[in-house]
Amino acid sequence: MFHFALTEHSIKREYVFLGAWCGLFIVLNLAIVQFTGTWIAEEANRLNVQLAYYIVPVPAQELSVLAQQFGFSIFPSNDALTAWLSSPYHFKVGEHSTSLYPSNMINWAVTCCLWLNAVLVSAGVLGWIAMSKRAKSPDRRRKLIGDKALSASPDVMHVATEQQVTMFAMFKWRCELPKHIEPQSHFSVTLAKCFNKYKYCSAKYLSSGTLTVTLSILNKDEVEQTVKRLHEVVYQALLAFRGDLSRSAVKCGACFYSEGADQTQVYQIARSSLSVAQNHVWQHIHMLPLNHTLAESLLDAEINIMEDIRAGRFVLFCQPLFDFKSQDVIQSEALLRVRHKTLGLITAGQFIHKIHHNEHLIELDKAIVVQALKVLAKEPRGFSVSVNLHVVNWSNSDFLNWLIVTLKASGRASEVTLELMINDYYQHKAYFEQFFSSLASLGTNVVLDHVIKPLDIVQLHTLHNVVGIKLAFELIHEINSCAKRRAVVKQIVNQAKKLQIPVYAVGVETQDEFNCIKRLGVDGAQGYFFSAPLLELENSLN
Repeated sequence: MFHFALTEHSIKREYVFLGAWCGLFIVLNLAIVQFTGTWIAEEANRLNVQLAYYIVPVPAQELSVLAQQFGFSIFPSNDALTAWLSSPYHFKVGEHSTSLYPSNMINWAVTCCLWLNAVLVSAGVLGWIAMSKRAKSPDRRRKLIGDKALSASPDVMHVATEQQVTMFAMFKWRCELPKHIEPQSHFSVTLAKCFNKYKYCSAKYLSSGTLTVTLSILNKDEVEQTVKRLHEVVYQALLAFRGDLSRSAVKCGACFYSEGADQTQVYQIARSSLSVAQNHVWQHIHMLPLNHTLAESLLDAEINIMEDIRAGRFVLFCQPLFDFKSQDVIQSEALLRVRHKTLGLITAGQFIHKIHHNEHLIELDKAIVVQALKVLAKEPRGFSVSVNLHVVNWSNSDFLNWLIVTLKASGRASEVTLELMINDYYQHKAYFEQFFSSLASLGTNVVLDHVIKPLDIVQLHTLHNVVGIKLAFELIHEINSCAKRRAVVKQIVNQAKKLQIPVYAVGVETQDEFNCIKRLGVDGAQGYFFSAPLLELENSLN
């Protein structure tokens, strides 16, 4: 009787083991499917951001190379299984659309599934055999008598997770890595050595030059110290190549979150935190938690921001541009600030990447242009304002037609300057030249901004109504302590003189920076050293 009870108990344990193993088998496969879907969605979003910068259709060969970088293909897979699992993703390039297939990522997921299933089946069979042998042995039967005592308290194996979080951090720095260094391998090895106590440490170097790091599992009370140490490790890894690098040149945005958080929201928060750190002189690390309030705010961020814009809950700040020769303000750059109901007064850099619909980008730029023209209407003749337009809107013919009509109707078109990133101009020179000629008849000028390296003289030798170039903040910040950047600025100034175009600096904040750029021949500058952005009073009162 006793022997029968023991045998029956052993059989039950074996079947419990089999059921648990099957459940684990199903859960892990579903996890791979979920991870693959999330991964494909994230890569599609990142690819969509890259394609948003293209104004004209992308050549098939260039599109294929760009798609492969994100795990996509321009052709469906020849394999029946992969083709069945690869639903096409639709992307917009300028005014055109194209379909790409995540074939490469699906192949990776299928391979992982096959290997995982093979390992699970093998482990399950071996475990079943081992358990069967143990159940038949006399020693095992004697041990079963004490089973009840051994299973005393289920709470012994319980691990509290309420205080445990995962951290996702993004890094950007103002220096170039040596060409012989492979960033992905370098940072993966460095971080793995320094953070080996954590369950998971992953580093990924993105094509945009951003380093992303994921650490888990951390206790909430160690998050602050961990992100500071993470910043220091990345800084020291870069310092090995650039002995003159300052800590302020390495910016970090981070988000910590609990299990089950929306990964898209995590990425958005980390990116917003990085923008805050990049726009701050002394704060090199900015971190936010993904709590319920912030998650709800980000979920509807695009809708809420557009509602604020439509309701006029925004203000324009004017950043004066000073000319060294005339010792006077020659222009003011319009800077948008939105009064968000939960996040407060936020800059365009903090929310622009959350706006994904082209019609919203058009609506946003229209609001800025209209408000800038209202400011001009109340100022005497001679006051000039510059406006940054989103690159997507530069490629929209309807918006550009509206812009030309609006500028012409204002009667102040000659006092409006449009700013365009110089890399976008290089990439689509013929297109922009055609539009610049339309602006020339109105007297509207153009400034090429975010210049970080020597000019392409061949591309710029036939400029039309371009009245200046602006050196990027990354090039100017602490230029007095960096000989390499001083040499770059000097080269740009000499090239601009040959083109007869003035050079202006952005983000000048100290006396040393001012003295340095003046010695290098820069024609003018804007930044906190001269004046903080000035609030456009009337709209703020409304």
